[in-house]
Amino acid sequence: MTHLNLPDQSQGARRSSLFQIPINFKPAPRGSSHVSFIRDPHHDDTLHEDSFHRRPKKVYYENTYQMDPPERFKAEQVSDIIREVLNSSLEETTYEPMACSILSKTIAQDIKLRVEELDFKRYKLISWVTIGEKKDQGVRIGSRCVWDQDRDNFATATFENTHIYAVGMMYAVYYE
Repeated sequence: MTHLNLPDQSQGARRSSLFQIPINFKPAPRGSSHVSFIRDPHHDDTLHEDSFHRRPKKVYYENTYQMDPPERFKAEQVSDIIREVLNSSLEETTYEPMACSILSKTIAQDIKLRVEELDFKRYKLISWVTIGEKKDQGVRIGSRCVWDQDRDNFATATFENTHIYAVGMMYAVYYE
């Protein structure tokens, strides 16, 4: 174990609460690790030393007791948006696994942004797009969710051309 030459505490130097590293200390280029904790100086001179250790005040919100959304999620309107985005984005697309993977994320984001413009208040929106190659096979896509059937809803639309198929879904989950 090596000892570090520490500055003399009696000369008025500030003492760290964890440990001190000498001013002229230079870490070894390789093979060693050192941990240091440095507190950034604060520009406000009026703060006391104890203010750095205080936790921020917790904000309390009052309950709204609003059990129903101000406006219901309109699945038919959202299905039209999904269909438009799928048709415009995939009209001349052929299947390439990596490109379709990136494209499905981009399309899902586009759908979500378009639906957010409808401003369904108090709904959490989840957009999901699947793109696959069309090769004389049958495909069945399903999903399971635990939700409130009176308030939560979803919209879906499909697209297909001679090379690919695509399914777009938007889930709207009401949060109180």
